[in-house]
Formats: sequence, structure tokens, C-alpha cells
Amino acid sequence: MSLDARSFGILEPAENVNYGRDEVPSARDGQIRDLVLHAAGSWAFEEIVRIVPRGADRVLGAFAERAASMAVRRQDVRELRAGLLAAAIAQETSGDPREALAALSLLYRAAEMIGHDPDVEFSALNEFSGGRAGGLLDFLRRSPEDKAIEAMGYEEGDDKRGFRFLRNW
Repeated sequence: MSLDARSFGILEPAENVNYGRDEVPSARDGQIRDLVLHAAGSWAFEEIVRIVPRGADRVLGAFAERAASMAVRRQDVRELRAGLLAAAIAQETSGDPREALAALSLLYRAAEMIGHDPDVEFSALNEFSGGRAGGLLDFLRRSPEDKAIEAMGYEEGDDKRGFRFLRNW
């Protein structure tokens, strides 16, 4: 996969209308996962943040939430890490970094459910970012009640294809 600024066009909000409501997984999920993981293997975090299109934070936030469900469904740390990376980029590019909190709670819980230490996973991504993803560490300092998916309006459930974090609001 050759990566350039055009590659990030798949993160344009106009290209992802109702993406968050799609069945999990979708073809777009795979495209976004592959893009963020490939970008992380090729570029520094600040380069990725600089090149994402305006408004991509909403698409990346939706992907991060979906990636948490896919990580549990597939018992796959790669999905978890792609979701964490997407959430960190979304936090860095958003006008309000609090918008990624729901996704972070889901990713935290997903890490627990697949047997990975969420503190280690969140910290590793912050290190990759050169400390720019400090919102991940801020999330880790929250009380257990404030990290819980229930506090963010979610619960564990199923859709037609298997495990999925579901909104309860």
C-alpha cells in the first residue's frame, strides 16, 4: 500500500455518511484499519495528525468505537491497536478531545476482555505518539467508575453477527 495525502480521503466525513450505523464489520472498517496501521508503520504520529482531513475526527471516533467491538469479536489485539490509534488521532485533531472518551472506554474494556492490559496498550500508543496522545494517559487516571462503558452510555451485547458494544441511550 503506497501512502500519500490522497490515501486519507477515505476519512472525509462526506465519504462516510451513516458509517457508524453500518453492520460490524464493514468494508470501510477494514480500509480505515489498514490505513491507520500502515500510516503508523510509515510515519510519525505528528505527520499523521497533520495530514488527516478536516472533520476526520468524527470518522476516526466512529471507527474506534467499532474497532473495540471487532477486537472482542475476533479476539484480535490488532483491531484494538488500530482503534486506539484512531482515537488518539481523533483526540488530537478534534476541537473537543472529550468526544473520544466513549471510544476510549470501549477500547479499555475491549483490552480487558481479550486479555491485554489496557494500561500497557494505552501507554504504548502514547509513547508512539511522542507523548502527544496524552489524552490516553488522562483517561487511565480516571476513576474506575468514570472509565466504565456504562458511564459513557454503552453496554455489552450482540448484533446479528456477534459481540458488539451497544449504545443504551
